[in-house]
Amino acid sequence: MSAGIFRSRIFAIGVAGALLLLLTPVAEFGQEAPSDEPAAAFDGMPAGGVLTGKVLGEDGRPAANVTVQIRNLNSQREYSVNTNAKGEYRLQGIDEGWYTMGVTTARGDFNLNYGVYVKAGETAKLTVSLKAGGILEGKGGNGGGGKGFFQKPIGILTIVALGGAAGFGVYELTKTKEETSPIR
Repeated sequence: MSAGIFRSRIFAIGVAGALLLLLTPVAEFGQEAPSDEPAAAFDGMPAGGVLTGKVLGEDGRPAANVTVQIRNLNSQREYSVNTNAKGEYRLQGIDEGWYTMGVTTARGDFNLNYGVYVKAGETAKLTVSLKAGGILEGKGGNGGGGKGFFQKPIGILTIVALGGAAGFGVYELTKTKEETSPIR
């Protein structure tokens, strides 16, 4: 009788559903409850996020002493800083959210054609190149020390292996009877 329950379709569907729920990421589980108090600095890092990078001129050389400005797409709050002699900039204490970016030079204003997301407590990197027509072309990174586990080949392999094992398990649990052969 106990072996019969392990071969039932309901049990197989329940196991597959539990595995699916276990492997499905839910963003809300990792979020803290919202607070009215401002975020505190952690180990010397200012509250909010950090956006850092480099500005390159149309010739590919660093653009020194140009103004980098970002604006929050929701609150319209702006942050700005000038680049150093190497064309590097660093904006700190940025509220989490989506931003539009612009660079002001002696030749005019340049704007990025897509949004930049800054996450609180993390450093985002964005290097931009000034292009003709007032356009910025960007190349960014997370700055957080590499990819997450499930973005690396071993993480992807883990997901594929678990999915295959789950599929095989469901198959084994739901097959009705062994194939009979006149030869055996």
